Amino acid sequence: MSAREVFILKRELNGNAREVDFEQSGLEMMRALGVNPAGRPVMMKPNVTAGCPRNSGIVTHPTFIGGLVDYFADDVGLSRDQVFVAECTDPRTTQADRDLGWARSGYTAMAREKRTTLLDLADYGNIRVTPGKTVHLHNIGISRWAKSDEVFYINAPKLKTHNLSVATLCGKNQQGIMVPVLDRHLCSEAWRITFGRDAKPGRQWMTPEIHESWQRTIGHMHWDVYLACQPDFNIVEGIVGRDGNAFYLGRNFPTGLVVAGYDMPSVDFVAAHLMGFTVETLVYLRVGVERNICPSRLDEIDIYLVKDGNTSRCDDIVPYIADPKFEVYRDIPADYPKKDLFEEYDPKADELKQTA
Repeated sequence: MSAREVFILKRELNGNAREVDFEQSGLEMMRALGVNPAGRPVMMKPNVTAGCPRNSGIVTHPTFIGGLVDYFADDVGLSRDQVFVAECTDPRTTQADRDLGWARSGYTAMAREKRTTLLDLADYGNIRVTPGKTVHLHNIGISRWAKSDEVFYINAPKLKTHNLSVATLCGKNQQGIMVPVLDRHLCSEAWRITFGRDAKPGRQWMTPEIHESWQRTIGHMHWDVYLACQPDFNIVEGIVGRDGNAFYLGRNFPTGLVVAGYDMPSVDFVAAHLMGFTVETLVYLRVGVERNICPSRLDEIDIYLVKDGNTSRCDDIVPYIADPKFEVYRDIPADYPKKDLFEEYDPKADELKQTA
């Protein structure tokens, strides 16, 4: 297996994605690749953004993660008490608020059903890492769970856009393994680095060129974190992707996609292209190429399709690119005209629907 192998699974959806589409797609990908933690406990880090509802398109769907739990328990043979799902929350919040975040996103119910354990990485301290060749972050606090050689760490983000980094993939999801949690507020720290400590917050004066300089700063930060900690495996849940601003303004895309591999830069490179981005249009990738971390072209990556449990070479990913392509909403004046593309997601309406 070459270092830069990436695997794409495309599940055909009949209308809206069902629970089984999330669960079985992740399970099929893991079985096809035969992912083996070599007896180590498994820690999976999904994107559980502020406890957004499970069907919002904003969080890695809990049923997808549940399928991965079943794989490690039923196929690999790990005890379910050796499979963990982790996120990092602000320790200044109350335990009740933490519990509510897990519950609203569907992870409490999933963990109960699958008999797995939810971890808050902030409770377990960090390891300080000085990887060298970094640009903005030089002494980085990394979760003990993510950094331990005794743990198999899986990075499991959502396929979606973000108002600053433009694409939220494996690199941005690793903000959640930064401990203490205040260190991971990279958006605000990137602002201060880019514009100065005394710069007044606000995007009303920001041109696309100025915003790109801010993107470059946080892009460097995400690659700095990667140098401090490389996941053992990466799997992007794109059964339903989301564009817009990363939060409640956007569109959900039932793409049926899962993208996976051991090399995080290659996985992000392919996933970004499936969203409709390229090196020319995504600063995060461009920064990775400039630093010789990220591949610069698709033909530098060995890409395979997973179908019916088998893998085959993929020489053309164009049929799998989202149509329409993902659009980012950066919350800056240049993007105001395309605001009508997106809808406001109402989490209360979703909660009412789930309890009806």
